[in-house]
Amino acid sequence: MRICVVSYHSSPLTPVGSGKSGGMSIVIRSLYDRLAQFADIDIFVRGDAGVIEKGRRVKVIQVGQRDTRRFAEEIICRHNACHYDLMHTHYWSSGVVGLHAKPVLKIPWLHTLHTVEILKTVRQDRTRIEIEEEIMRSCDLVVSPTKQEALAIKSLYPDVRVIAIPHGVDTRRFTPSQNGHKNILFVGRVDPIKGIHFLIDALRHMKSDIGLTLVGGSPKDTGNFKSVQTYAAGLPVDFVGQVRHDRLSEYYSKTSMLVVPSHYESFGLVGLEAMASGRPVVGFSHTGLQETVGDDAGILVKMGARSLAGAIEILSRGYELRQRMGIIGRKKALAFDWSHIANKYKTTYERIIEK
Repeated sequence: MRICVVSYHSSPLTPVGSGKSGGMSIVIRSLYDRLAQFADIDIFVRGDAGVIEKGRRVKVIQVGQRDTRRFAEEIICRHNACHYDLMHTHYWSSGVVGLHAKPVLKIPWLHTLHTVEILKTVRQDRTRIEIEEEIMRSCDLVVSPTKQEALAIKSLYPDVRVIAIPHGVDTRRFTPSQNGHKNILFVGRVDPIKGIHFLIDALRHMKSDIGLTLVGGSPKDTGNFKSVQTYAAGLPVDFVGQVRHDRLSEYYSKTSMLVVPSHYESFGLVGLEAMASGRPVVGFSHTGLQETVGDDAGILVKMGARSLAGAIEILSRGYELRQRMGIIGRKKALAFDWSHIANKYKTTYERIIEK
């Protein structure tokens, strides 16, 4: 198989936690590193024109074009030379590239939205909703990370073909350790949709003296970082900033739990990393965490700072509960190891190419 992957929004080469690089970059990097044992993969990203060899069968092709139509033309030229069997676009802006490329490529097109604008619980972008609708109706298959999201898409757009394949986790990198810590951890972009203000408000509601380690973002990224720092003034919050993904396991090992206070979370990759590390997860029950964390690998509550504070205090006082949930979380995470997820994609790709 020769697979064309389009990641116009962000590059898997960009350090995670800075700018636009987050969970999607980890997914693309991790998935295609493992799929390379079955296929030759070209990942198209924006950047200074050039090809970077990521492995024996994985190339990152940097396209020096911001215009999506011209970006698509670069893919078409490459296809004429090497003949791809399938195109997989990631995120809506990559889907726009797919809309331009599909009529010429005439190969199966899969699309992963990563976030679905119409399903967000915060202010929505009407133009993006319309573009995502066109992408979903034009591609051959939409791949969603959760059954919940796949059902929601199907209910809104009955004619769209959609399947659910979860994201994965590296269970060799993220491993359990004794959970005798008291501090809590947040990992993610410092962005309003990540709900960090809920978490800071929760700290104010709590009676226990609990510190928060906040990993992600940089003062250089946006005004969000300084805004959150100002909002947290006087509270025990350690702003660590951007951390390389290969060092993130150190932070999971030194915390009692991970808190994911997002307004909207399509999947919640950091939740899975915490589970693989034997740490319980606190978050909101309407998010994609319900399919990974569930009701036994952490505590999911209705959206709100007080409910978040209550869940954190229950776990902070309950050492045995944290240990028990950590063991369950680790066991569940093993089923999401990237090797298993890559095999699911291999089967899906082969079937759609054959059809």
